[in-house]
Amino acid sequence: MADTEGRTALAQVLVANDGEVISRLRLSAAEAARVCRVTPRQLIYWTKKGLVRPAADGDDHDYDVFAMEKVIRIRQALEKGYSLEKAAQVVQREMSGLAAEVDRLGSMAAEDLEAELRRRLERLEERIAALRRSLPASLEMGRLRRAVALLARLEAQGELRAGADGDAAKTLALRLGRAVDELERVVSEVQAI
Repeated sequence: MADTEGRTALAQVLVANDGEVISRLRLSAAEAARVCRVTPRQLIYWTKKGLVRPAADGDDHDYDVFAMEKVIRIRQALEKGYSLEKAAQVVQREMSGLAAEVDRLGSMAAEDLEAELRRRLERLEERIAALRRSLPASLEMGRLRRAVALLARLEAQGELRAGADGDAAKTLALRLGRAVDELERVVSEVQAI
């Protein structure tokens, strides 16, 4: 799908959602790079390679929100370990999928669209509830891991030996006591769940 079609599809969504100002936004390469958390040099390089296109109605280095969305997605794909070419392909597929979804939603009757959006909202609420249910256990496991890691570090440093005396023994007792207290709290909280 051409970038122009993607821009048109996204513009329709933004304008329909009172996003006319966003759809008209244009930033220089330096400003767009800062917003997208890439360097201006990267942005211009990607533009020269044809991976990103500047706004059609601006000069060669004015980027609209659609180009910036693509830059952000490419950066995220690169952070996941994709090569630049593979990242661009993945992002192009994603953007094409979004445009197809916009077309599908745009062709729905108002009642059907409302029902679809309600279903999506319900699914999101279910996912949020499931995440909230699993979150306390996840947090407790993290605390448990930290306490066990502290004990392992103390042991690896040779501090859990019988010969510790004076201030070293007091420090060791405090650190060990905190680690054991944390372990006991985590275990009791997990058992309560």
